[in-house]
Amino acid sequence: MLLTIASAFFFTEIKSGAFTKLFSGLVQKLWVKWELEGMVVLSLLLQFVLLLVGYCRRKQGKCSHYVSIFAWFSYVAADWVTTVALSALLKAKVKELTNELVVFWTPFLLLHLGGPSTISAYALTDNELWLRYFLGLVIQVGVAIYAYVKFGTNNTLRYSAIPIFIAGIIKYGERIWILRDASYKQFSSSAFLSTGSNTLDTIQTSVLTCNYHPQTFDEFLREKNVIEEGKSFHKAYYLYKMYIPLFSELRLRIYRNLRDKFMLSHTISAEDAFKIVQIELGFLYEKLYTKSTVLQSVKGVILQSICLLSTFAAMITFSITVGNYDYPWEDICISYLLLGGAIFVDIYLAIAHALSDWTMCHLSIPSNSVHRLVGCSIASWLVHCKAKKKGITSMAQHSLIDYCFKVKTSWWSSILSVLDIEDFWGKFCYTSWVKVNPNLKNFIHSHLQEKFKRYQNIKDEAPREKIDKNYGEFDYELLTTMLKERGDHVLQGKGIVFKDEFKWSINDVEFSHSILLWHIATFLLFYDDHRRYSSSVLGLYCQISKLLSDYMMYLLLARPLMLPKGIGQVRIRDTQEEMIRFFGHVKSLNNNDVASALLHRQNEFPSSLIHSKSILRDGCKLASMLKALVEELLWDPEEKWEMIANVWMEMLVFAASKCRWKHHETHLRHGGELLTHVALLMAHLGLTENIRIVQQLSGEGQPLRWDWEQHPQMSYYLA
Repeated sequence: MLLTIASAFFFTEIKSGAFTKLFSGLVQKLWVKWELEGMVVLSLLLQFVLLLVGYCRRKQGKCSHYVSIFAWFSYVAADWVTTVALSALLKAKVKELTNELVVFWTPFLLLHLGGPSTISAYALTDNELWLRYFLGLVIQVGVAIYAYVKFGTNNTLRYSAIPIFIAGIIKYGERIWILRDASYKQFSSSAFLSTGSNTLDTIQTSVLTCNYHPQTFDEFLREKNVIEEGKSFHKAYYLYKMYIPLFSELRLRIYRNLRDKFMLSHTISAEDAFKIVQIELGFLYEKLYTKSTVLQSVKGVILQSICLLSTFAAMITFSITVGNYDYPWEDICISYLLLGGAIFVDIYLAIAHALSDWTMCHLSIPSNSVHRLVGCSIASWLVHCKAKKKGITSMAQHSLIDYCFKVKTSWWSSILSVLDIEDFWGKFCYTSWVKVNPNLKNFIHSHLQEKFKRYQNIKDEAPREKIDKNYGEFDYELLTTMLKERGDHVLQGKGIVFKDEFKWSINDVEFSHSILLWHIATFLLFYDDHRRYSSSVLGLYCQISKLLSDYMMYLLLARPLMLPKGIGQVRIRDTQEEMIRFFGHVKSLNNNDVASALLHRQNEFPSSLIHSKSILRDGCKLASMLKALVEELLWDPEEKWEMIANVWMEMLVFAASKCRWKHHETHLRHGGELLTHVALLMAHLGLTENIRIVQQLSGEGQPLRWDWEQHPQMSYYLA
C-alpha cells in the first residue's frame, strides 16, 4: 500500500511535464478536463471487475489461472488508480477544477479503497501487511478530507457527502480489520481461549458440572432441531473451527477420549466426505481472502447497515439539491453512477451472504416455530441452489510426453523463449482439466479408509509393552511409516520381490524422480494397452491410473512447492530435450505410435545422454519391466492397472502428508487442488502427522467431557 501511494504521488508529479512534451495542446486540454472524471469512472469500473473476479477465482477449471492473473492486475490497479485520483486532487488548484461535483466524488474514492466483499486479499502476504494498510488509511483519509475542505465551498453539497465519508472510512477500516483477522498470528490464535470472563477455569467448571451424557454430533444436531438439509453444513463448520490450528501449521495433541469428536465417521460415503471437505475449505477461503466474514457478527451487520443507509441518504440528499445548481450533465451522470454503484455493492454483499454456507448454518437451527417454518423453506431452497456442490469438481492434467511434442512443433516457442516466459506458457497453457468423477472419489476414499484400518489392525496386534504410556494406543511411529509409503507396500502386497526389482524406481530415488519414472511408464502402458485391448477389458483402474499420473505430473510441473524438494524441473527439461532429439525427424505422431516407438526402440537412445538428468530411458525400462511382470504372473490387464492405480494413490497420499498447509491455503485462490482435499480428508480420518492422540494424565483432574457449545474454546480440549 505504501508503495502504491508513493508511486501514485510520483506519477502525479511527472505527468504534467510528460504530457507537455508528448502530446499536442488539444490532447492536453482534454486530459485536464477529463482527468479526474476518467480516473473516478475507471476506479468504479475496477470495483466491479474485482467483484466479478473475486467470485470467479475460487472456481476450478481451465480459466482459473487466467482469472488469477486478471485478479492480480485488477487488485493492484484498483488501489493505484484511486490513489492517483486522490493525489491529483491534492495537487490541483482551485481554478483547475471545472465544478464542485469533482470534489463531491472524493469520499467515493475512500469507499473504493475499501474494496468489494468478494476479495480482501489477493495473496496470503496481503494479510500480513495489514499494518501498512492501516498507515495507508490514515494517509488516504487525511488527503481526502484535506482535498474536500480545500475545494468545497457549497455547504449543501458538502453536507450531502458526509454520509459517504462515513461509509468510506467504515469500508476502508473494515478491510484492514479483515486483513488483520486473517493474518497468521490472529488466525492461529482464534482457535484458542482469549482473555476475559471466559477463562479456562470457567469453561472447565461449566463443562464438568453440567448434566449431560457425552453427545455424538448427530445427537447434538437433533437436540438443536437442525433440519436435515443443514446437517452437512454444520458438520463442515464445526470441523473448520476445530481444525484452525491445523490450518495454522500447529501440531495438535488431542485427548484420546475426545478423538471421535475431531474425526469424520468411517461409515461416511465418499460423496458426503468430499462435500463436507469442500464446504470446509470454502469457509477457510472466505476467511483468508474475502470480506464475507464481516456479516457473521452483530457489529458487522450494524456497520454494513450504516454504510448502506449512509449511501441511500447521500443519494436522496444529492437528488434534492443537485437541481438547484448548474452542473454539467455528464458530471451529474457520473455522480449518480457512483451512488448507484455503492448501493449495488452493498446490496450484493447482503445477497451473497444470504446465499452463503454461513447463512445455511444459521437458518437450519430454528429458534421458534416461525423461524423453523421460514428457515426450513429458505434452507431447502438454498440446498436446491447448492445441489451441484458435491465436492471437488475438476482436476488438472499434464502429460509430459504430449507437452514435448507440442513445444517442439510450436512455431512461436522460440519467440517466447527470448522473453523467458516459455516456462509459464508450458505450465499452464498446455494443462488440461477433467472432471473428478465419482469413481475416482470412491477410489480415493476407499484407499484412505483401508489405510486407516490397516493402521488400526497393526497397532492392535502390537505387544502391550511397546505401547507408549503417554500416547496410549496411538502409535506415531507406525503412522509416520505408513504415510511414507510411496508404492512399495502395494508391490509387496502383490507378492513382488520388491527389493530386487522395483526399489530403484521408488525408494532409491527422490520423490520427483519417482513421479517422472512412473508417469512415463503409465503413459506407455496406457496407450500400448489401448492399442491391444478394448476399454471394457482394461477396466476402471486404467482410467484412474492415467488421471492420477497426469495430475501428479501437473503438481510437479506447476505446483512444485506442494511436493517434497527435488530437482524435478531439471529432469523435466533434460527429458524434453532427449524426447525432441529422439523424435527429431518426425513432424507429428499420435500417442499410440509414440508409446510403441519408445517401448520397442528404447535401446536406441544415444549413449552420450546417459549422464544427463533425463529419465526417459529409465521410464521406458520400468514400463517394460511391468509388462514382463504381468506376463510372468499371468495377470489380466485390469489386475495390472489396479496395482498401478494403488501405487499412484500411495504417491498422492505421501505428497498430501508432506505438503505444508500454507501451500494448500495459497492455492485456494486458484480454485483449490485435489491434493488439498485429500490432505484434509486424511486429517479427518486420522491419517496425518500433525495430530497426535494422547492419554489424559492422572494429575489433570476429572476425565474430559465434550461440550459442542464450547468447541471453539480449543485450549480446553487440546492436550
